[in-house]
Amino acid sequence: MRREVVDELEAFIATESLWDAEALAAMVSRLGGEEDSVSPVLAANLAAVLGRIRRAPLSVRLTADVEGVVYPRLWKVMEGVWDGLPETELRTRASGLGQRLAPLLGGSA
Repeated sequence: MRREVVDELEAFIATESLWDAEALAAMVSRLGGEEDSVSPVLAANLAAVLGRIRRAPLSVRLTADVEGVVYPRLWKVMEGVWDGLPETELRTRASGLGQRLAPLLGGSA
């Protein structure tokens, strides 16, 4: 995963863009267009959040639960890139996001 993408993810988190459907769709598209094996995993997980947002408004509790999974898991991937971890470890961290989102989103992550 390229550092430029990590910088964009960091800005995405800082601006709390997870709940902005357009910004989230743009990030999904951005990650999906990358050629590494980690970005598409993140794109699929964030696309599941986007799909859930588009279906119906989320309750306050579900919003908090999703944020409690997405932000720390994205941060773990970003830290891994900054620390120079191998791509296999980054994929493991990215997969953890989907595993934790699936129960919250009805198995769609």
